[in-house]
Amino acid sequence: MSDDFVTVATLNTPTEASLVRNQLEAEGIRVFLSDEEAVGMAWYLGNAIGGIKVQVAAEDADRAFELLDEHDPVTIGEEDWKTVEGFENGWDEEEEDADVAEDTAEESAPERDLDQDVNRAFKAAVLGIIFFPIQVYSFFLLLDILFSGHSLTPVQQKKVNIGLLLDCLVLSGWAYILLVQGN
Repeated sequence: MSDDFVTVATLNTPTEASLVRNQLEAEGIRVFLSDEEAVGMAWYLGNAIGGIKVQVAAEDADRAFELLDEHDPVTIGEEDWKTVEGFENGWDEEEEDADVAEDTAEESAPERDLDQDVNRAFKAAVLGIIFFPIQVYSFFLLLDILFSGHSLTPVQQKKVNIGLLLDCLVLSGWAYILLVQGN
């Protein structure tokens, strides 16, 4: 066996390089990935390093080139990274189903936002006991939630009530300190 390696592919990401390595190893070709760790750790230096080099022994190079030429390159675009709701029905759904899924996602978004706002206001009320300016933020956020007209779940209502109670206690305590102690 020769100690010479031949570069059969140069790739930009460790994921792509691993896919090519797996493909070649499945055919019985031993593979070495040069600069995989360097590009993985400092991806911004990938072009300067020359990318990740997929290398095989010199006697396996011809067979590796043939295997790589058999498969068309796969390009991954932005569309491939997006998640699709309703995937359990399969990829071959009509556009109407996609529109329904999109509408459903838009309808549930305000509920998620409301839940996030309630949690944020509650946590700010608790932290406001230590850091006073956060208490003011929590108070106004809770007032906004109350007057927004959304119906709250029992858990959300409990968090809003406790948060308002904490805010009122701390804010009235500070008002007392400033007014009575200031005179």
